[in-house]
Amino acid sequence: MDEDNKSEPEASGAPSWHQNAPQWAPPTVEAPSTTHAKAPDPTPSVAPPMPGQPSQYAAPQQGAPSQAYGQYGVATAPAPLPTFRSWQPGIVALRPLSFGDFLSAPFKAMRFNRSVVLGGPLLFTLLATALSVTALWLLFNDPQLGLTSVTSVGTSIQASTVIVGLLAMVSTLLASVLSSAIVAPGVARAVLGERITLRTAWDQVRAKFGHILLLYVVTTVALGVVIVLAAIPLFYGIGSNEAVWMVLGIVLVLVILGPATFVVAMIMGLAQPIIVLEQIGAFAALGRAWRLVKGRFWWSVLIVFVSSTLIYIATAMLQGGGQMFAMLGLAVAPEGSAIQLIVFFVIYGLAIVVALVVTYAYMGSLFTLLYTDMRMRHEGFDLDLARAAEARSRR
Repeated sequence: MDEDNKSEPEASGAPSWHQNAPQWAPPTVEAPSTTHAKAPDPTPSVAPPMPGQPSQYAAPQQGAPSQAYGQYGVATAPAPLPTFRSWQPGIVALRPLSFGDFLSAPFKAMRFNRSVVLGGPLLFTLLATALSVTALWLLFNDPQLGLTSVTSVGTSIQASTVIVGLLAMVSTLLASVLSSAIVAPGVARAVLGERITLRTAWDQVRAKFGHILLLYVVTTVALGVVIVLAAIPLFYGIGSNEAVWMVLGIVLVLVILGPATFVVAMIMGLAQPIIVLEQIGAFAALGRAWRLVKGRFWWSVLIVFVSSTLIYIATAMLQGGGQMFAMLGLAVAPEGSAIQLIVFFVIYGLAIVVALVVTYAYMGSLFTLLYTDMRMRHEGFDLDLARAAEARSRR
């Protein structure tokens, strides 16, 4: 991609890309104004000419001004056609995406806007992993718990171990929330061939941080309600010791829990870039995500299912390889020393960090591209993006 086709973000970090860029806000229908005067009828009705009389639609005489110059004599040439750069300024062509685009475009976004798409999840995941490793280290070396001593029988735990453990749990949750959200601005800019800084992407996420957390709370509560309702026959069967109710409960849990979890995760993943890019609330984003996915529900389910399955298989293999190398490190390190724990946690921790970063970057990019594709199909957003790219290329 040419260097003149890339632009840096504004210092303010506003969601608008540049002065000719389209806003990510959904289109609105404006009511017609009643204060303007009624426009004249462009084709006034006249009586047909009598035989022998000249028609008003006759060709203009020699020297008459051409209608191509408009009412005030100013030439009105047709608008220039969009160039190839306007229809594919970034990582994807500005048209409804195909199945293959969804599989490959997230990796293009990682390469193009790596400071945001990969750097953001890496930063949050490293902080959460550092706290988690510290909590595990304190847990294993807690003198009151005595996990590393064969003669000590611990009955309590130090307050510092508990505090660091709680901080590790909170940081892990926030890393999951923020890593998926910060990817959206980077992918949205990559669609137009623009690179942004991590600070600009963070400004957009920070403006709606509370609504992003609310989205996770709402979807988690909704999923919990579904789980409880599906498990009621199972709980009743266990309490009454009736095999029929237990079997019915197990079937309901297997049939309802899996699909419900997947659908809730898909709607939540689609609502997250809507919150960040359109700067709206959590409930409004959920409603808009549901309206966009209508008519493309099963197609979206197929895309998310196949993509998530492939990326989770790849990251599971990566974590398995990291665990194997960590065990080899334990075998090489001196026995009965702290070096064994350090080697294990460093190697296995790095494998976990890489797997999480790839997962957050890929799935965040996938949902942002899915959101963009639905707007192209339902709202003609590809035309807005093409106009913005054409206007930028002519500056």
